[in-house]
Amino acid sequence: MGSQPHTLTQYVRKTIARRGMAAMIAPLVSWEPMQQPGEGYSLLIGCNRNLGPMLLANLRLLTRQKRTNCKEVILAIDGTEAELGLKIKQRAVDVCEGMPIRFVHYSSKQISVTRMVDWGWIYAWLSWCIGIRECKTRYAMLHDFDALLLNPDVLEERYAQVQQRGVEFLGIAHHTGGGVVEDDRLVRTFELMFDCAFVRKTFKPIELFNTMKSIAGRRVEFDTFLNAQHRAGKTSVMPLAEEEMVHPSQMICQYVDFNAQRGRVPTNNNLLMIPYYEHIGGDSGLMQDITRQLVSGKKVVSLWGKPLDVAAISALHKQWMRKQMMRMEKTLHGGMAGEVAAYMDAVDAAS
Repeated sequence: MGSQPHTLTQYVRKTIARRGMAAMIAPLVSWEPMQQPGEGYSLLIGCNRNLGPMLLANLRLLTRQKRTNCKEVILAIDGTEAELGLKIKQRAVDVCEGMPIRFVHYSSKQISVTRMVDWGWIYAWLSWCIGIRECKTRYAMLHDFDALLLNPDVLEERYAQVQQRGVEFLGIAHHTGGGVVEDDRLVRTFELMFDCAFVRKTFKPIELFNTMKSIAGRRVEFDTFLNAQHRAGKTSVMPLAEEEMVHPSQMICQYVDFNAQRGRVPTNNNLLMIPYYEHIGGDSGLMQDITRQLVSGKKVVSLWGKPLDVAAISALHKQWMRKQMMRMEKTLHGGMAGEVAAYMDAVDAAS
């Protein structure tokens, strides 16, 4: 059977915790089966209310995509319109240059419950479920808030393949970890193209939430959407090459944990990518501020009013961040220069 990712005690504790969370959040969202799903696909993006410039960066890259069959981009915002800001919404419309977008904000009850727990996975689950509820097309894609697509053919190619292969879930790779193995044939959730009509007919929203299961003697922790895939539907993989996307792993969850000061953020985190994303979105203020702090000799900088130890980040991880920025800068401007280069030079020098 091999090693277990959880001891029995850990598994039981997590099972109890997940069931408690599920009972609390299940009433927050519901949907009905689609009666007449439309042709084409919709993009579903869960957005953090405090990171409006990051949203603009994401939309800016989406406008570079071929999207003949994309009917709309649904933006689920984890806060009120006032919290996101009317200026951000207007800038989003301007950035999109006619690409159809629709904002859907959390209700007061959704805000109250999610902020009481303040866990990134609950925000992700709820935002995606709101997007699925609002979706009018048969197919949809879960497009991560922090995923920037560089290859302009990604969307249309995946839409074509999910139909041609006759599957309900088309992912970029098989999911492994938490007890899930490649032979389970479950696919990752980010950039997942799926049959939205099938999902709404087959599952309740809470059945997409993270859950614990025992499979053939393995104690398994299912990430969002994996429980649904395990229960019904066919999956397939269409790989997405590294150079086709910039996607710092767990960046938004790290942002939530960092600001909640939970102590869960790893030393080699991706938080310093956020100022760069905001720069792409048209707001360079935070990136310039961090650069000034580092150039002045600080190794622990103030980020959103909280300390971040830049010197503790390994040289290898800093190289990885520079590589992501270079890939993006090459796509947008032909190469890295100016204040972006100065930013990474300052990050590298903090050691």
